[in-house]
Amino acid sequence: MQFDNTDQFKQIISDNQTFVIVTHLNPDGDALGSSLGLAAVIQALGKQAAVITPDNAPTFYSWMPGIRKSLTYDRQTEECDKLIDSADVVVYLDFNCTKRIQALGEKIEQSKAVKMLIDHHLYPEVNVDAAFSDPTAPATCELVYNLLRATGFEEHIGKDAATNFYTGIITDTGALSYNSSKPETYLTVASLLDKGIDKTHIHDKIFNNKHFRRLQLMGFCLYRKMERINKMPITMMALSDEELRRFNYNTGDTEGFVNYPLSIKDVEVSALILERPDKIKMSFRSKGEFPVNEFSARFFGGGGHKNAAGGTFAGTLDEAVARYKINIVQFYNEWTEKNRKKK
Repeated sequence: MQFDNTDQFKQIISDNQTFVIVTHLNPDGDALGSSLGLAAVIQALGKQAAVITPDNAPTFYSWMPGIRKSLTYDRQTEECDKLIDSADVVVYLDFNCTKRIQALGEKIEQSKAVKMLIDHHLYPEVNVDAAFSDPTAPATCELVYNLLRATGFEEHIGKDAATNFYTGIITDTGALSYNSSKPETYLTVASLLDKGIDKTHIHDKIFNNKHFRRLQLMGFCLYRKMERINKMPITMMALSDEELRRFNYNTGDTEGFVNYPLSIKDVEVSALILERPDKIKMSFRSKGEFPVNEFSARFFGGGGHKNAAGGTFAGTLDEAVARYKINIVQFYNEWTEKNRKKK
């Protein structure tokens, strides 16, 4: 993996003492893994590094090394503000638009610290002093790990940091089942295993650490809520706020649900639509060449990767469902026709 200006990354790490590492709302394994992993390496260098998330991480990530020392902006605002105000460097990890992290984004934009972006999403929309962006990377964890290796910091990557980096790669690729075709990814995994991580323990914590109610919710979602759109290779599942509360929903409980319809042999596109108190949350997945990131950006103000994207909708759940059904059929037909002409 090549970076244009690794010297800049090395200089920022070497020349500064206090770092604040920020990641996105509803942090997933990659967001947490890259943030906690980089913080552990910076701390191993004898420097200060704090991890701030906009809101709470899902409870099933509570085992990750260092997570109990991280802060949440919505609950510890005053403490977080003080850390940001005194930071030499603010690192943006696994997101590329400060508007999407709400009040925390406004705060870090006001900071006079050096700002650095490390991310693998398309079309960065942030004003930073240094950017390391590679949309072809399967996970931000891989980007961070390879930056550290390329700049001579590998010896400071201990078991805890390696555990976090591995967690991010595994969760963002579905245990290396998608977005993981490059040999470099497997070389990275091999290097992390060489750091002494407990692969069996990590996989057990990621995949066998669910609550009973979460599996009940998943069963309800797949059996009662999954539907095919117009007999096309497209599915949708929509859950109301009342339905989520019925199963004592916590942040992260629906993570991965959107992937299940893609296991149906003739399904190419899947959507999960969640009614939350402040917005409708949209998650899109696809297999093959269908670009859900383009679909999300065009109709739901979102983005992401070709096969994994998200967005939001400001109306009601019924309006979001109706809009999705109309727009996905239109977009799919346009995309199919365009690719037919290319052939």
